[in-house]
Amino acid sequence: MADRQQLAPDYLPLTATSWQQRTALCIVACVQSTYLTIWPDSKMTKLPPLNRILLPLLVVLGVAMAPLSTAVASPGDEKSSSKHSRVEGRVLGSDARHSDAKPLASAKVYAYEVASYAMVKVLTDRRGHFSFRSLPAGMYQIVAYKDGFAPTIELLLRKDPDSPQFVELQMQDEMTANARQAEGYWSVRGRLPADVLRDIGSQHLIPESMIIPGMQLDQTSVFSAEMMADGGVEQLGGGLGDAQITTTQVAVEGTVGSLKVGLEGRLQQLAQVSATQTELGALADGEVHSLQLKVEHDDKSTLRVSAGGGQLNGLEAAQVEPAHVEHYGVDWRGNAGSNGESRVTARYAEESNLHNSGQLAPSEIPGASRTFDVTGKYNAQITPQTSLEAGLTYRQQVGEDNPSTFDKGSGLIDGALSLLDEHIRDESFGVFTTAESQIQPKVLIEYGLFSSVRDGSLSLTPHGGLVVQLGEDWKAHTSFSHRIEEDRNPNIYEGFRSSFFGDRSNCQQAGEACYEVMFSQSQEATGDSISIGAVHRKFAETLRLYFSPDFFNRLESVFVVEGDSLPEVQFSMVRQVSPKVLARLQSNIAAGGGGIFYATDEQAYENQVRYLVTSLDTRFQNTATGIFIAFHHLEQSFNPVDSAQKNAAAAPEVEMQRLQLMLTQDLNILVDVASKWAVRLNVELSRGSTPYTLTPSDDLRKKLTGGISVSF
Repeated sequence: MADRQQLAPDYLPLTATSWQQRTALCIVACVQSTYLTIWPDSKMTKLPPLNRILLPLLVVLGVAMAPLSTAVASPGDEKSSSKHSRVEGRVLGSDARHSDAKPLASAKVYAYEVASYAMVKVLTDRRGHFSFRSLPAGMYQIVAYKDGFAPTIELLLRKDPDSPQFVELQMQDEMTANARQAEGYWSVRGRLPADVLRDIGSQHLIPESMIIPGMQLDQTSVFSAEMMADGGVEQLGGGLGDAQITTTQVAVEGTVGSLKVGLEGRLQQLAQVSATQTELGALADGEVHSLQLKVEHDDKSTLRVSAGGGQLNGLEAAQVEPAHVEHYGVDWRGNAGSNGESRVTARYAEESNLHNSGQLAPSEIPGASRTFDVTGKYNAQITPQTSLEAGLTYRQQVGEDNPSTFDKGSGLIDGALSLLDEHIRDESFGVFTTAESQIQPKVLIEYGLFSSVRDGSLSLTPHGGLVVQLGEDWKAHTSFSHRIEEDRNPNIYEGFRSSFFGDRSNCQQAGEACYEVMFSQSQEATGDSISIGAVHRKFAETLRLYFSPDFFNRLESVFVVEGDSLPEVQFSMVRQVSPKVLARLQSNIAAGGGGIFYATDEQAYENQVRYLVTSLDTRFQNTATGIFIAFHHLEQSFNPVDSAQKNAAAAPEVEMQRLQLMLTQDLNILVDVASKWAVRLNVELSRGSTPYTLTPSDDLRKKLTGGISVSF
């Protein structure tokens, strides 16, 4: 189940931060010192016919469903790379009628590593034999289970992962075990690991006709479900009082023949609970919902269909117009030939008062818009040293400056039909090709070309890169891309895009130039890694950059405009601080601008942007226990271009700080229960421009939420 949805272009994501990853203890001092060092003075044409819209989407659905409906699974024997490193054994069983133990077919055998909580499971063949292809060194509990027999447990100490070992397990039928006062299922249940116990419960759902003796099972159960409920209170700021926030999420995954099907739904609601209605008008309320269907096939083809929307009402008196968003998406990927893969994505999104939020938003961002984009690409390993990726893109966008004239919430079909009466503000078609070639054992080169056509104007963006291995663990990576435009019409509307912070496709989406240098080290033995580098981007289009995946917190964002240069320093580190604890530290700092834009007040301004984003995620592996700490600081200011106002200081349009602490605790560590239970506590402190008003405030606002989750 996905914990987090990545922000897709042209709409805001509708899921909140993952509640299963949670992080660490000592970042506050580091953030504070970095923050004070960097900001010592801070206050903290006509539309195409309808088939250009609907036909690509129908083609996508047809292409995506074909392999899923025609593919046939054929189980086969799996080959081991090293038979000598196997852990083999057999399971014998006896009952009251037969005193001699006989081989048990289709018995489930689990290898559970007690230190890392890793689990592997297999089935015995008709002779009772089983085999684990590869088990690392460690202490294991080998558990055998079959319906009608009492489980049995044996300890296995594996000192050398390359040495073969043999284990024999003997089982008695349940009635005989109870009659002899031996350990039956319920008596041995308390000694079974929780993960094994949960899997035994789920395996009762497997029909006997589906069991293939001797096959190695995947760790995913035939049926699994996950549910989460969360609630709390948030201070809205700006005199709006408090609001109650509730979130529910349900995810179900199961196997239907050769298909694995997953369905996930999420609903989040906000309701203002304390404010005087006579002063502020209607009380604030909002809702965000999303639904995703995922279908996977044995041949590694995957289809995802998603839909969602969000709405925030009742803040007109606080100078914030109601915001609305609705989106649909289809994503299919599958094997193409023996060493290639194809992928097709299609997205439709409509919004009003979402991306143009702010007192001085650029005029390129309309009050409401509809966007449709399709991407198809193919990648393959051409030779052992060379890989290739090529694809096509199509995108169109329409908009209205006055959201009240926009038929919002009309849905996918009605929205597409209404496009016939609207003017296309932006339409583009693109082709791209990239490749990687290893010219020496320690040298890899990247090269490619991105080209696009917009209203008769052609732009080319060549791309190049180099990766060099430095010593045993270190490597250096540098890359560049620069857009070249021919016969550009200055009157062409360039459109706008939206993206989530950290999306590496920003340069291809809206960049005129992008240069990157990165040094990294990774240790395969421990999994530790560190990377540090810098990226310099110059933008050719308007881009709204969001720093929070929370729809209700959409104002935690900045925008960049044509002509902005934004250098950024990036640092990340992953460390195994103990055998069971993994820590991940990430930090990004950027400052730049310089682009000139016309705002909604018809005045010209020079844009300036600065941000600092730092997070530390520490968690116990194979559990939900962890601590997550994050700090965001955003600043955006505008310098008037008018000579009469040049001496005036630029007032920040956005100045916002947010500190987040999230704690999660896996209850299975404390209590031995069959299902996976976890509790979560989230605390956020923020100041500056509030997410629900445009009024800057130095007041400290608080948000406190908590909840519980269960998976089985």
